[in-house]
Amino acid sequence: MGQLKAHDLGASTGANRGLTAENDTSTRLGTYLRRLREGYGYTLRKVEERANAMGEAIDNSQLSRFEKGKAVPSFDKLRALARVFNVPIQNFSDVLDLEEYQHLKPEAGDFAGLIKEGSDWMAQGECGRAFVTYERALEISEAIGDPSKAGEMAAEARCRMAVALKGLGKLYMTERELRAILKKRHELEPRTRLRVLLQLSYLYRELGDLYLATVLARECLQLAADEGDTLTEAGVLNTLGNIQHDESQYENARESYSRAREILEGLGGHHEMLATVLTNLGGCRAASGEFDDGVALLREAHTRARDGGFRRVAALSLTRLAEAYMTRGDYDKAMESLKESNALASSSADSYHDILFLNAYHRWVLAREEGHGTREKIEFGRLRHLRSRLQRRFLEVDEFDRHIERTRR
Repeated sequence: MGQLKAHDLGASTGANRGLTAENDTSTRLGTYLRRLREGYGYTLRKVEERANAMGEAIDNSQLSRFEKGKAVPSFDKLRALARVFNVPIQNFSDVLDLEEYQHLKPEAGDFAGLIKEGSDWMAQGECGRAFVTYERALEISEAIGDPSKAGEMAAEARCRMAVALKGLGKLYMTERELRAILKKRHELEPRTRLRVLLQLSYLYRELGDLYLATVLARECLQLAADEGDTLTEAGVLNTLGNIQHDESQYENARESYSRAREILEGLGGHHEMLATVLTNLGGCRAASGEFDDGVALLREAHTRARDGGFRRVAALSLTRLAEAYMTRGDYDKAMESLKESNALASSSADSYHDILFLNAYHRWVLAREEGHGTREKIEFGRLRHLRSRLQRRFLEVDEFDRHIERTRR
């Protein structure tokens, strides 16, 4: 699995705003630092002692100011705290990035209403706004006096927060939320455990650990069958198809996607998931030589996603369509699809950096093949910028990383 290096932090909004001087404020980062410390059972003095033992200088009074949100640590201080708490330093940048959504957090509301509101924001592709809405729902659940209800409600809110974080590309924070739920897995309903494990499978696939993603997906498939949860079974089959496609097992992937499609069409509704499965199935068929069938499915998926307002799926279906055209050498249609995908992927404050990276990668490849040196340089610059914002791993990311490594030798 890859991990962003310290020098890559400057690309994020949080890094630019807060990792250079202790003259800013962040209640969110302060809360995160306090929870890290309390999770280890450390006092402020203990953190100071551990930092000093590592050759890092952090005064306990400084840490107190950080935790109260009265100051933001410098990069050197955050690097020291990352060592003390054994977390990626990228986590701190991610936390700071979320500060920009703080003013969108609902001031009040009931739990069920907030969960629905967050779901509506997610459907519109507003992952940051959804996250702070779910976060408010979590705070409400923690204030409930009945432990039997509070535990399930908190798990529900955290699981949805994790989905929103993954949508924002905050993969390390996503894992933290999911692991926090699983610490109390024996107190949760089987369906809740199933949902969390499935989200972890999604996450590890995006982090490039296909083995662990497969193990978790197959466990989820059995749990879904045991619970008679056909909707989750469709989600697991889609994930297995993604993993099989990543490993070039196209026949197995087609079978998994087709089974997921059959379940969803039988259930009715669930339009976003069905559009996602059709996108994956269409891309898989096109990649394995079934061009016409693949393109037809991709166009159907795009229409469904566009009409349903599912911006991410609509953008991804266009990217897959561009890939299909590239296999046929129809570069004009490929470029047109990539342009349309870019417009959708970047049309909100919550841009889809993974899709934008994928689109830039394909344009970079096309520019190289057609000998357009200027366009190649422009796309290469975009790739470098977008790569610094990605935690997700996929084939094109790995290939670009290898290219960068070769040019440095």
